[in-house]
Amino acid sequence: MVSIQRGGGKADHMTEESDGNTGSSARGEAAWRQATEEVADRNRRAQKLGREERETYERERSDARRAAEALVHSRLLGRSPKRRGE
Repeated sequence: MVSIQRGGGKADHMTEESDGNTGSSARGEAAWRQATEEVADRNRRAQKLGREERETYERERSDARRAAEALVHSRLLGRSPKRRGE
């Protein structure tokens, strides 16, 4: 004799498990968002630092070019170059 259980025992059990995992899924989503935001913050800081370094480099390069141009100009005029502090 074969016994048949009504109510689908396994199917009910699986549904209950998946319903219980919604909190875990939400935590996983929150963790993913936090990790994504941390990467975005790190990228913003790196871009800001790179921009500041580039600005410093360009400013120093421009200052050196102006100093070289002033030296050439003073030599063309036959004057001694102007020194700082004089």
